[in-house]
Amino acid sequence: MDKVQFVKKIMSHIQPGWRANAIACPLIGALKLAKPRGEVAAQNITIAFPEKNEQERRDILMDSYESMVWTGIEFFASQKDPTLVKKWVVEVEGEKYLSEARENGKGVIIIAPHLGNWELAASWLAQLHGPVTAIVRHSDDPFQRELIAALRESSGLLTLDKNAPMTRGVGILRRNELFGILPDQHGGSEGIVVPFFGVETSTVIGPAVFAVLTGAPIISIQLIRLAPFRFKIVLDAPLEWKKGPDRDTTIRDLTIIVNRQIEKMVRRAPGQWLWQHRRFKELDD
Repeated sequence: MDKVQFVKKIMSHIQPGWRANAIACPLIGALKLAKPRGEVAAQNITIAFPEKNEQERRDILMDSYESMVWTGIEFFASQKDPTLVKKWVVEVEGEKYLSEARENGKGVIIIAPHLGNWELAASWLAQLHGPVTAIVRHSDDPFQRELIAALRESSGLLTLDKNAPMTRGVGILRRNELFGILPDQHGGSEGIVVPFFGVETSTVIGPAVFAVLTGAPIISIQLIRLAPFRFKIVLDAPLEWKKGPDRDTTIRDLTIIVNRQIEKMVRRAPGQWLWQHRRFKELDD
């Protein structure tokens, strides 16, 4: 048995209830004590919620560490039987938007933040509305790369490397399939600088580019944790946008709209977003 299969076998023993709690509690306690990337997260929370007091912002930070742990445990627990995700989702809002969008035959661009349990959101989509292919950045570590790929494959998610030719993504949409992008992290040198929570910062342009190229609608999804292993899915209406005087302007305007939608989703469940990412790198310069 290779290392990946060995790890997957161990994960198969994780189940909701006392086993999951026994793993989660010490990990949550350790994270809250160590506060990895705590300064980055605290700065991000202050930027996003300047109106909140210090205690409210601290609560969001502590909740984010708890959410981080449960995201991993829930994803691992789903490996034994990925269909359990459908049982764990106890409420769905806006599913009609996705069904209606598929009728256009242009595929659907799915956007989601690193919030709640985004891996299980993809699994839910794949099982009920698949196939789903998501753009991912593969780990530089061979074992991590193989393990994560195997876990995602088991959950029903197909993946496409972020450096793959753009034509691959266009082809997915032309087959009227779902194409997932998580555009909430810093866009680096390949992104464009637009407002996000009031800060001019580099932002991923993928959703806008593919929408302009194919005419596919953009729909957001988030899986909000009501309690461990108990979720609410929220799908919003397709984003409304218009073509500008040129392609670059259109992409910029649509990227701003995408950011506003991400902000809206973060505000719904602020304690479940991954605040530890250096989203506003420009402020460090």
